[in-house]
Amino acid sequence: MKMVGIRNLKNSLSQYINLVKSGEKIIITDHGKIVAEIIPTKGQSIKSALLEKYLSEQAENGKLLLSSGKKQIRKKEEKKEYDWEKIAKIYEKTRNDRL
Repeated sequence: MKMVGIRNLKNSLSQYINLVKSGEKIIITDHGKIVAEIIPTKGQSIKSALLEKYLSEQAENGKLLLSSGKKQIRKKEEKKEYDWEKIAKIYEKTRNDRL
């Protein structure tokens, strides 16, 4: 069992999560007082009928969209079209102004 302050936990969270994954129990303190503990689980996935019902109700009400699988969301890249003739004229004008 390890004890860690909130600030140290925040700064090294992944290190402490790895300790928990390996079976270690972590006690979290705030100004010397115990406020929480992180304990390892049995590695089971959480499937709650109540959660499933809530999510489906929210989807029916249009408050969320249920995922149909793992998809990456990317912003659509816009192709920029440049008027190279205009750019060349502006460049030449500013260049000539400096000479």
